[in-house]
Amino acid sequence: DVSQTNFKSFFRLLFRWRGSVWKAVLSQLTVWTIIFLSISFIYRYVLDERQQKNFESLVEYMDKKLDSNIPLTFLLGFFVTFVVGRWQSILSNIGWIDDAAILFSTYIRGGDERVRILRRNLVRYMTLSQALVLRDISMQVRKRFPTLDTLAASGLLTEEEMYVLEGIHDPYSRYWAPIQWSINIIYDCKVTGTIDDFYIMTKIVEEVNKFRHGLASLLKYDWVPVPLVYPQVIFLAVRFYFVICLVGRQFLVRQGARDGGAFDIWLPITTMVQFIVYMGWMKVAEALLNPLGEDDDDLECNYIIDKNLVTGIEIVEGPWAPGSTGYALVEEGLAKIPTQKKDEFWGSHKIAPLYSLESAKRSVHPLIGSAAKINLVKNKEEIIMTPHKNKLSEMSEQEQKSHLRRVRVSDHNTHHEKMRSHEKDHSPDTALNRIRDRANGKYSQTAVPTNGQDWARGEIAPWGIRAPMTNNYVNGYDN
Repeated sequence: DVSQTNFKSFFRLLFRWRGSVWKAVLSQLTVWTIIFLSISFIYRYVLDERQQKNFESLVEYMDKKLDSNIPLTFLLGFFVTFVVGRWQSILSNIGWIDDAAILFSTYIRGGDERVRILRRNLVRYMTLSQALVLRDISMQVRKRFPTLDTLAASGLLTEEEMYVLEGIHDPYSRYWAPIQWSINIIYDCKVTGTIDDFYIMTKIVEEVNKFRHGLASLLKYDWVPVPLVYPQVIFLAVRFYFVICLVGRQFLVRQGARDGGAFDIWLPITTMVQFIVYMGWMKVAEALLNPLGEDDDDLECNYIIDKNLVTGIEIVEGPWAPGSTGYALVEEGLAKIPTQKKDEFWGSHKIAPLYSLESAKRSVHPLIGSAAKINLVKNKEEIIMTPHKNKLSEMSEQEQKSHLRRVRVSDHNTHHEKMRSHEKDHSPDTALNRIRDRANGKYSQTAVPTNGQDWARGEIAPWGIRAPMTNNYVNGYDN
């Protein structure tokens, strides 16, 4: 929408609603304006002359040196700079699995089932560690995975692994158990010769530890938040400023008063512009103060988990997967390594990580370029491809003809129209509403068949541990 610096792009950007300054400040500006006009009405038509004189003295006192007494630009400038730096650090440390997955795929070599399971579980364990951290610091992820059972039902960990995690009495070490399993698997691969060289093993372990360090930084930011006094001072200063403006910016109309001979205007236009700018500036700081929350512009934590899982599996399995299977995953290793099994998504051509119904309703903006879905050849049959004009001027006529290409785009347009039609007919909200209705029994079993598998804990956990039965999930719904 802002690919060109013209008025059309400007107005498209200006009048967007989601995450915009209008959504952030419009309701507060409306309330502020109504109160301002109410005070103005009382001053003009309710107060007698003596009361008006007293009110005018109050107005002049409240407006005198207001901007110098409450330097909003100075206060907000420092605060927003601090918050943006903190937000950038959180974004950098949230964890992307691509680099580690490339190392797994390249240096843990082999196409047999055992090695494929190991590679897939390495990816899954790193994603699991990320999910364990984020569900404790982000309400987005907490709503998606309210219990460890939901993590098991979604395929991020097996039932055996769940009991191992529950058997760890130190809650702070639970985050890193999957990382420990991963490092032990990498070491076992070196011992068995699956990884050829000790140096390569060290580089892979360093990449896994780099991922863990990023997650540890997120925990530190959540553990040590911004000192409460700092945002309190900023937010109170901005709001007190505009409370004072309700009186100090009144237009005085009585003869002999400050504005008596000037043009009478009810609405304080310049103060309203100040309100939009300063309040919008403050809302930026409020939104970035906790980027793992549920505001429009907060980080899509659940999407990052999904992206790491799906992309990591595709990277490690792509060069090794047989033609009969699509995607594959990765298993784990601890000091006491759980049984190595095929993961929940083994052989699946379309990995669909699970959400709770409450968390699934949040709209997610995937990691797709802003221009990716724009069809620039919608009404064309072909595109003419030619060298740049600077090169053409150096070519003979015969060379120019030899470099000319005609590209047919009819297939592209057909495919694009099918995709747009499918997106329109199968919107995410419609699909979710159908699932919700099915969960509430509004659809009959024959009308809308379900092919999902039931998930519930076993009564006896692996290694002889008695399985707690407090959070069973059957048919995907909490008992």
